[in-house]
Amino acid sequence: MKRILNLFKSQKTPLTVSLKPGDSSFDVPKSTTLLQAAINNDIKIPYHCTVGTCGNCRCKLVDGEIRPIMDFSYTLSKAELDDGYILACQSFLKTDITLELEVDENQPSQPLESYTGVIKSTHMLTHDIMSVSVELDRPIQFSAGQFADIGLEGFSRHRSYSFACAPEDTGQKTVDFHVRKVPGGSYTEWLFEQDRKNETFELHGPSGSFWLRSADAPILAIAGGSGMAPLKSLLDDALNKGVNRPVSYIFGARSQQDLYCLDEMHALAEKWPNNFKFIPVLSEEPADSNWTGKRGFVTDYIDDNVLGFPVSESHAYLCGPPPMIDAVLLKLDTASVSLDNIHYDKFLDSRQLEN
Repeated sequence: MKRILNLFKSQKTPLTVSLKPGDSSFDVPKSTTLLQAAINNDIKIPYHCTVGTCGNCRCKLVDGEIRPIMDFSYTLSKAELDDGYILACQSFLKTDITLELEVDENQPSQPLESYTGVIKSTHMLTHDIMSVSVELDRPIQFSAGQFADIGLEGFSRHRSYSFACAPEDTGQKTVDFHVRKVPGGSYTEWLFEQDRKNETFELHGPSGSFWLRSADAPILAIAGGSGMAPLKSLLDDALNKGVNRPVSYIFGARSQQDLYCLDEMHALAEKWPNNFKFIPVLSEEPADSNWTGKRGFVTDYIDDNVLGFPVSESHAYLCGPPPMIDAVLLKLDTASVSLDNIHYDKFLDSRQLEN
């Protein structure tokens, strides 16, 4: 009977999360996920999808046991799993645990708020990527690399789009996004089917764990498609702040018609106070075209000689579709890049989030 009573008591007593660095802690009630308990206690764990697909809430389990709701290997790499990373949104506690959270002076601290936005202008960047300029009802403050959730009347789900502009210190009412047309995607089909100037929508933000960490290490940036947006924001902001670090930016596309922001990248290279390489790589460009640049996949050019600095010493920032991110993570693991120095934003379209 005593054993049964102890078991009943253990099921009712909240378990404790100890946070490192520091000595703070918080309790997690039974049947409450680690992420929800952190939110309830004002602990800043970045998150987005809450269903285990985006990877934003990844954090390192130092001690103790959790019960995963889903198989983490769907989202996290083998190297991340081996290093103790878990997804807070998909974790129940089995015991008291110790969790390691990232702390950095540049870490975003802006509150998540709701705004009303109006589309002021649009223009095509490629055959399937549109630049959308939005005016908000009041200034928003965000960190370069973050995103906002867009809600349209009549649509059941919000969609997430990264800011494509550098933030202003005091906030700004006008922001830009890059939106790729997704076949069958309800939001993008709506946006691309006709001129949407002066259309109104809800914006919730800022969100996301993609931001430039404090360091002197070389920056290895890798993106594909509309993954250009957060990296453009991040690099423009870094230039404005006088960041003086070598940069090699590998941008993957299928063909020349999928390349964009080339003038902006050239201008960045001209103004950058250190070495800056922009390396477009085309995977499906016809062999007989006039293209004289790199061909293949972005992973083919993660090489010391191409980048101009040792891959192993770099801090990597990755934005794009999950297959590209997963392939790059594997390559960086092989090159002995520390997981603590790899930061990524997987661009999941609405079909992936709904599956």
